[in-house]
Amino acid sequence: MKKIILFAATLAASAAVFSAHAQTLKMETQVLGVTTYEASTAVNLVVVKPEIKLANIDPSVLAVNTNGTEREVVSVYPSDARGAFNPEGEYLALGLAKASGRGLGLTKGAGVWKDDYTISVGLKKGKVLKVGKQKFTDIECVADKALKDFVSEADYFNKGSFTGKATGKVGDETLTYAAYEPWSLKGDGKANPLVIWLHGGGEGGIDVSITLLGNEVVSLIRPQIQSHFTTEGGADGAYVLSIQCPQAWMRTANGTSTRGNYPSLYADVLKSCIDNYVAQNPDVDRNRIYLGGCSNGGFMTVHMLIRHPKFFAAAFPTCEAYADQNISDNEINALAEENIWIVQSYDDTTVDPKTHCIPMFQRLMKAGAKNVWMSMFENVQGIDNPGQKLLGHFSWCYLFNDAVTMSQEQTDGDVKPSNNGGGSVAPQGHANIFEWMNAQVLTAPEAPQPQNGQRR
Repeated sequence: MKKIILFAATLAASAAVFSAHAQTLKMETQVLGVTTYEASTAVNLVVVKPEIKLANIDPSVLAVNTNGTEREVVSVYPSDARGAFNPEGEYLALGLAKASGRGLGLTKGAGVWKDDYTISVGLKKGKVLKVGKQKFTDIECVADKALKDFVSEADYFNKGSFTGKATGKVGDETLTYAAYEPWSLKGDGKANPLVIWLHGGGEGGIDVSITLLGNEVVSLIRPQIQSHFTTEGGADGAYVLSIQCPQAWMRTANGTSTRGNYPSLYADVLKSCIDNYVAQNPDVDRNRIYLGGCSNGGFMTVHMLIRHPKFFAAAFPTCEAYADQNISDNEINALAEENIWIVQSYDDTTVDPKTHCIPMFQRLMKAGAKNVWMSMFENVQGIDNPGQKLLGHFSWCYLFNDAVTMSQEQTDGDVKPSNNGGGSVAPQGHANIFEWMNAQVLTAPEAPQPQNGQRR
């Protein structure tokens, strides 16, 4: 009898231990999902691996904190380790509502993701998670280096680097790049347009995902913008090449910053990088290469147009930082022969349009430019977050939200800023800047004629 009682007591104790253990469910953070918005980036997905398989979890019982900010969980679904839906997956993907704080401190400075970024998953106060006959009153899941791995739209790009001659000094410089090459175009045997983007001053470095996500450059691969481009064969889409320099495009060989008074340290290696990419991808249409960039990258766009006339089919410098006073009359006359659409906000305090793009545009008009346009917005209003006023320098938000639809009048007179697409004129009758861009094609040079019966 004593043995039976002892056995029963032991069994009860074991059950109590198991019950106590079952009150806390352990999970491990696997990966984060990062989304870029018009003026920032934010975590929108947390993928975890629970110690037991879970399904049909009510999102409202979960409490998620990203780097000190409480987040709302709007969806929970079984997934693979990268967050893709898998009904048999042993992982859980927690979808988060867009955070009001937007960026939530993903970077620790220009061009660098944060080393320390804490994610925690738990249960809301008073909530219980039921799994079969078990009841969990707490979840244990904390990671303090959560940004070491994340998924994003940058994953759709092929990454690489290119080393070439520096400008103004002996030696080489290395650029990193990311290329979007949709399979629907890659294998069609047709010539495809190429859109090149140059980043701003805050996105330099050696991690090209900073370039792609920092200014929502990934919007260039989304269906809305891709649909504005057509290939030689009539299919929709374009290649996208985003190139990153180690510091800033406006850096010179002696370490100072230039606004056009001295050449960029990266001028030669950038052109070589573009030439190399085109050579490696023979299906790129050499008559339809389009170049753009914001701020520092806008400077570099103008810089490349001046150094390489009639190489790019069109250019779209945005809040460009090339000072008008550093553009000679001869250079203006050459630029007047290019296809250019300028974008900026009139209230930009980082790059003053009154000393940069406005006088340049007016001089181009006087020089007889036929296909040069300028969208001048009054200010920058949020499109992802309607009614939110953003910094005046963020005019790329209009570009990447496909909201650049109108131009100023082609006159050397005063500009009339407008938040209705940037002006009052539809350039060449096109609905937006990307449709206009798609229509610009370099005139191929005439093939030399054979002489004296020479075969070619």
